[in-house]
Amino acid sequence: MTHAKFKYAILFACSVLILFSESIFAQSSPPLLSNDPGTPGPGNWEINILTSLARSNVDNEWQIPLFDFNYGIGDRCQLTASMPFVIGQEKGAGVKRTFDGIEMGVKYRFVDNPGTTGSNFSFFPKVYFSFVEEKSPKLSLPLEWHYEWLHFGLTAEVGHIWVNTKSDGWEGGMGAALLLDPVSLFAEWHTGVREAPFELSGQILSVGFTWEWSKTVSLFGSFGKSLQNHEEATTFWSLAGFQFRF
Repeated sequence: MTHAKFKYAILFACSVLILFSESIFAQSSPPLLSNDPGTPGPGNWEINILTSLARSNVDNEWQIPLFDFNYGIGDRCQLTASMPFVIGQEKGAGVKRTFDGIEMGVKYRFVDNPGTTGSNFSFFPKVYFSFVEEKSPKLSLPLEWHYEWLHFGLTAEVGHIWVNTKSDGWEGGMGAALLLDPVSLFAEWHTGVREAPFELSGQILSVGFTWEWSKTVSLFGSFGKSLQNHEEATTFWSLAGFQFRF
């Protein structure tokens, strides 16, 4: 198979995944759950179009598609807006199809290492407004860190969450990346913390990849599995999509 035919085969496969895979996680930093301190740059756009699936023992929830728009203001700031179309099905209930809500946020990288390697830190307050009346607005205040070597990177994120002005615990994760050209490979552990500092909930271990198709288009995909077995825990999730930069 020629190189050009191989590219078209991969593009077709990823398109199939986007149309038929399933999930509930809004990804601002695909293909993983955690964000990193990166921003698009002054006047630049980064647009992610993806689909994802989350399965549990009581329901399945798809986002087909999720639109995630990021716009760079200066070298260190980013405006974000994302909105998923959700298809959900609970056991014993019908299927719901709706735009579930919209998330908006502002990311600011307050430590920006000027060299090719080193630590970067960002603050990324976000608020999620649900279009479903019974759901309350969700505010999250995460802090992101990233350190990069020549072909290896580490990322961590942790943030507090409020729902309807009441504390709802913490959420965060740690990820590692093998940075190759044009493919990068990722692994991540992500969890929430409820009620007590050491009560972990929703732990997920996931792996993923990105392929830089060109300077303006990348393909990505990932999947993860829950490390917990209680009834409402997400047992499996997957994600696939495209990223456009201009």
